[in-house]
Amino acid sequence: MEQYSENYCWIQNTYWIPFQDHIPHRLDDRERKQIGYYQWVPFMFAIAAMTFYMPATVWRMLANQSGLNVSLILQNAVQDENVDPIVRDKTIDILSRHMDDALRYQRELGSKNKNVFLFALFKFGRFYGSYVTVVYIFVKLLHIFNVIIHFYWLNKFLETADYPLFGGHVLYDLWNEREWRDSGKFPRVTLCDFEIRVLGNIHRHTVQCVLVINMFTEKIFVFLWLWMLFLTALSIISLSVWLATIGLPSCRQAFVEKYLELSVDPGGDLAPFVEKFLRPDGVFILKMVSTHAGNMMCCKVIEGLWIRYLEWQSLVLRKELRRTPSAKERRRSESKERERILRNRTGSPPREDNTVNPHEVLSNRVPIASITDTRHYV
Repeated sequence: MEQYSENYCWIQNTYWIPFQDHIPHRLDDRERKQIGYYQWVPFMFAIAAMTFYMPATVWRMLANQSGLNVSLILQNAVQDENVDPIVRDKTIDILSRHMDDALRYQRELGSKNKNVFLFALFKFGRFYGSYVTVVYIFVKLLHIFNVIIHFYWLNKFLETADYPLFGGHVLYDLWNEREWRDSGKFPRVTLCDFEIRVLGNIHRHTVQCVLVINMFTEKIFVFLWLWMLFLTALSIISLSVWLATIGLPSCRQAFVEKYLELSVDPGGDLAPFVEKFLRPDGVFILKMVSTHAGNMMCCKVIEGLWIRYLEWQSLVLRKELRRTPSAKERRRSESKERERILRNRTGSPPREDNTVNPHEVLSNRVPIASITDTRHYV
């Protein structure tokens, strides 16, 4: 009988009533007070772990499609071999070349207005050099949304509609010097009703069940509630900082200028370097490098990118000079245009070019022997 009641009360829903209250006689009143969520706690933990893993999967699926391999950049930036100056200089050169190639690829792709990525959802970010940044902000929003959803389902799972904040209510009970077993969220002692058929007659029994596992389960849920509350606040603060650092042009320029002035003197406005060469994705990668690898590594990488920016700027300037006509060519084209307009007004035929070619004069010149022939004068 004892073993049967223990097994039955573990798999069936029990109900909790404070010791100072009377047990209701009506069965429907008892059923309304039933609690059966403690059997599903392991499944809830498994589902929560899967949902918290989903934003990381989304990040890995979308981030590397821009050409900027963020994980590989950070992996090379934080390796222990960078303590050696020779290895560090080689790593910095590799990182700066990789970022330069990826950023140039984004600029060329944006100018051609072509879509080669599998996920076109963030197409607007790719054209403006902010694809990775938009994906990162989106993943942070997923984390915040995930925590809020967990708060909601925690209340639904624990059936505490009267107390929207479960952990807050438990802490309130502790503050009022109430024991956890009196709170009713995870009671240690519950009541269970079951029926036994004896000689054709049905006998209904009400027994007390001791749920030792609830003592640990309640502590786990209180810790999870406080931990999710901390994660929510930390995620909102982190999102605000990233939006201010990457979203505002003045903050982007101030961040790059702070590290660039440690190694070289820019000697001018950094807006073209930050807004046209690096753009938000480049500043985002540098911010990640400074956070994970330190200020020294970030300073050296910015210096390498600055050198490549100067080379890119000189290349663009040479292309523009080749495309721009010289002053002599401009005057010649203006003269031909004026003649064309004048002919259209007067209706005269095109003027022949009477310019004498000295080579033709020499070739067509009459020989001296023909001129001095005396037979013409006899």
